[in-house]
Amino acid sequence: MHIKFWGVRGSVATPLTSDDVERKVFQALEAYKATGLTQSLDPLEWLEREKSAMRNALLPFTYGGNTACVEVKLGGKRIVLDMGTGLRPLGNSLFKEMFSNGGLDITFLLSHVHWDHIQGLPFFGPLYINKERGIRNAWMFYGGTNWLKTAEVCLQGQMDPPTFPVSWKEIEQITYQMNAESIYDLRHFQIGTVDVVAGKLNHPQETYGYRITDVDEGGKTTIIAYTTDNEPYDPEDPDPRLVELAENADVWITDCQYSEHTYSGKNGGLSRRGWGHSYPRAIAHAAIKAKVKTVVLFHHDPGSSDAHIETIWIETQDLIKRLGGTSRVIAAWEGLEL
Repeated sequence: MHIKFWGVRGSVATPLTSDDVERKVFQALEAYKATGLTQSLDPLEWLEREKSAMRNALLPFTYGGNTACVEVKLGGKRIVLDMGTGLRPLGNSLFKEMFSNGGLDITFLLSHVHWDHIQGLPFFGPLYINKERGIRNAWMFYGGTNWLKTAEVCLQGQMDPPTFPVSWKEIEQITYQMNAESIYDLRHFQIGTVDVVAGKLNHPQETYGYRITDVDEGGKTTIIAYTTDNEPYDPEDPDPRLVELAENADVWITDCQYSEHTYSGKNGGLSRRGWGHSYPRAIAHAAIKAKVKTVVLFHHDPGSSDAHIETIWIETQDLIKRLGGTSRVIAAWEGLEL
């Protein structure tokens, strides 16, 4: 199993500003100065040491600004979970492999078709390589919605003139193979030897989570759960559908967009109830009930600073320990590989 995170934000892409970069550089310099090792330890050596020890908001590190996109290699297949703006750098990384192998075979699993989960597709470079160049690419899309429009119609719509200069029809003409199937009725399917179960989540319009399972030749089972954009009905009594998707997962990638204060609108803030996202207390209870090994917090709010994401991560880990759970917790950043 190999998982790489190419985009970890929710709602809208959030690039670093020059002020953010300047603040992080000064924080790093202050942290280095506080070690008292400035005469004996080179600053670059110190920085590398700190980076390898812990991803820390005091260093010039960022969780990243691209929206949801996760690459999974499992059972000899490449599966891409959602197509937010993180799909663009993923596509750029695949050109060498595509030309070396004469093509790519990728299955895309879409949680839903809100913009932050599909906007990377028009900027996915390999999509534009003409089949006449001897490249045989195969793209398979699974995604729902039968709520108002099918997933394929939604993907087409974001590329309709005049909102994008290349239409979906042109893409279909130059790409070798492109298929799209709705998971509205297709809830259980195979990608080679990899078994996939889709389950409906609690989010405005229609959203699905995935349970991805592979059994290798030695009989070892690997389970990845992906449940972004899900709001708890009761934080201390997890939805059985969510627990079923995440049960005994080696890695559970899940929405934890808010702190509980932000979610509830405490202290006069704007309540996020009904917006379709989760928070640490709900994640902790679900992780324990599902017996998850590793929880990866994902879909960070565009308004959350790196330091605020750190507090959400620490709170989730502390809650799990306090409740008697053993799950490890990670807050996903762009470039994280598991």
